[in-house]
Amino acid sequence: MAFEQRSYGGKNFRPTPEIHVEDDGSFGVIATPWGARPAAKKVIDTLTDFILSAKQDMEATSPFQKLTCLSPLTNSLRAGLMLANDSVYRDENRSEYISGVEVLVFSHANGELAFAQVGYPHLYLARRNMPWIPLSIQVDLSGEMSRPPEILPPLPQNLIGLHNTTNMNLSSFKTQPGDRLIFLSHSVVSHPFYTLPADETTVDKVTELLSKHYPETPFWLGILSF
Repeated sequence: MAFEQRSYGGKNFRPTPEIHVEDDGSFGVIATPWGARPAAKKVIDTLTDFILSAKQDMEATSPFQKLTCLSPLTNSLRAGLMLANDSVYRDENRSEYISGVEVLVFSHANGELAFAQVGYPHLYLARRNMPWIPLSIQVDLSGEMSRPPEILPPLPQNLIGLHNTTNMNLSSFKTQPGDRLIFLSHSVVSHPFYTLPADETTVDKVTELLSKHYPETPFWLGILSF
């Protein structure tokens, strides 16, 4: 397993995420703070403690009702994200808004990769002999309100910790040897590299293409290779 990341500043501001990825790629959290950064670290700590404990005992009682339409792995991510939302809302934002967090958490076991997210990053799959597969595409307020060719500065649309409930995206899929996951926080949804071969999907190559086509737009990029 290998994980690489890069931030690009561009003309405008986008906060750099706090990141935790296990050495074997079995679990990871990408938490982007909008406001006080300790909120993102709180999210990572909450998710790491809960998810890693749940993976050791998949039959353990969940603090939230399990959904039959989700796999056990996905159910544990859902519960962990709900706990993280409660923690940030209770400790940071109950009386006034201090910080909100975009978060993507994933867990990989027995060939299944499950993920849960609120807000960015986009998530793509690069697989041999196939074009990029968009697994989860996000739209922020910049993407919604911009009028090309001008692209407005990044502005999140969906954050955890602002309310006592949260709207999250959940999914899972089967991985194959050689797969690469691309995590991309970038206000543009349609990109020029969807047909980039998997073996050319590197941090350097994607950064080169993004900075060439959108030189003023900041982004964060992470690539996880299985």
